[in-house]
Amino acid sequence: MPDAPSLHPVPLSPGDVLQKDYIARRGVTQERLAAALGVSRYSVNQLVNDRRNVTPEMALRLARVFGTTPEFWMDLQRDLDLQRVREAKGAEIARLAPLIAFDDAPPLALLGALFPGD
Repeated sequence: MPDAPSLHPVPLSPGDVLQKDYIARRGVTQERLAAALGVSRYSVNQLVNDRRNVTPEMALRLARVFGTTPEFWMDLQRDLDLQRVREAKGAEIARLAPLIAFDDAPPLALLGALFPGD
């Protein structure tokens, strides 16, 4: 029986976006990008090849040199991280028993009062 389609499509990795939309399309070398970002060529290569995650600092650097927002880069990384965990731990997490039913959950505005300091 074929696998059911995923409710969560495979997200683009920050490295894919960096390589296809910014490096290849604009003819920027990894070396030139590294210099613009103020990081090593090795760091850029690791990002492009999905061997390094986009950190908040790197998101700020990428946003500055490409005229995007840091949130753009962090959202790409977050979506990829969530998908990887869904694949690796989804069945285990699905077996967890909820402590509170969704219908009984407090409105989001009250959560800050329920969990001060978090």
